[in-house]
Amino acid sequence: MNKRSDPKFTRAMLVLHPLTTAFAQRGGDVEALLSRHNIPIAALSTPTMLVDASACYAAMEDMAQTLGDVHFGAKVAVESAKTGAPALRDAAQNAVTLGDFLARIVVEISSQVDNVRYLFSASSATASFEVQRTLNFTGPTTQLDAIGVVFYVSLIKKGLGKTFDPKHVIVTAQTNEGFPIDFLPKSSFIKSEINGLRISFPPHWLWQPFSPAWDVVEAPRGEFIAEGRDSATEEYLRSILADNISREDLSLTRFSEICNMHPRHIQRILSARGTSYSRMKDDVRKTLALDLVGNTNTPIASIAMQVGLSGPSALNRVFRHWTGKTPTSFRKEVRLNDDM
Repeated sequence: MNKRSDPKFTRAMLVLHPLTTAFAQRGGDVEALLSRHNIPIAALSTPTMLVDASACYAAMEDMAQTLGDVHFGAKVAVESAKTGAPALRDAAQNAVTLGDFLARIVVEISSQVDNVRYLFSASSATASFEVQRTLNFTGPTTQLDAIGVVFYVSLIKKGLGKTFDPKHVIVTAQTNEGFPIDFLPKSSFIKSEINGLRISFPPHWLWQPFSPAWDVVEAPRGEFIAEGRDSATEEYLRSILADNISREDLSLTRFSEICNMHPRHIQRILSARGTSYSRMKDDVRKTLALDLVGNTNTPIASIAMQVGLSGPSALNRVFRHWTGKTPTSFRKEVRLNDDM
């Protein structure tokens, strides 16, 4: 296997949830979409769960292609700018001016994801807000660029009110194909190989009063705090492992290919959490097997295959190790207790 750089992580609940909600409302199959990109469905409702950012990027493009709507992401971004984004909650609630808001965003986002780096700069001639991606995504960036540009330009427009003038905004990105028609004047767009996007505007806007007037509910959104990141990453690895545990040959090398991570990086994460790949795999297999044996009528032979074992005899051996009982006697005991 060729050595891969370690993936960058984001939180699907913050990034994908608004998009998958709109996708479902338009008849899209969210579960099938996530499955295609190896994203656990639990990631949409678990703020601490980290997922591979490149998978989220690919899912964005997939949704637009499935719906046949190149402006899909931009439409969702406009609504998000109106109603609020949990990821920017603190900046929106505490900022006084646009400059204050952008500076707070730079700090706020860095504590939540590592797939982007935000920068804010100003000179006497211009002010710029830049989103730099920290990974080289090989797929199309139509939705990525549209979502980022449309969201932040719409947000700046909403927060500044009458001060905002689209003729004084310059956007630098790889493509504007996903931008709505007449979103900005054509002269406002500069096409560049920049790995991200840049929004530039007059510097005097920075000290103008700024208020997006969001009513964002206080709720956990996940932060990169000490071991919290490794914990969230471990949960991500466990969810991917659970989805693939039926593969009998699921070695660390094969698993790392599925996760698009280097084996040593997985080992480092799990070691920091006091476990290993083999122990995590045994724990995931045990959890699934106990549930299937105790709570379903699935045949024992089928359960063995579903948890990645060669057959009933192999399941019998590990089940005796886990519980001191065979799967059949364990199932009978559970049913007996349920009937009492």
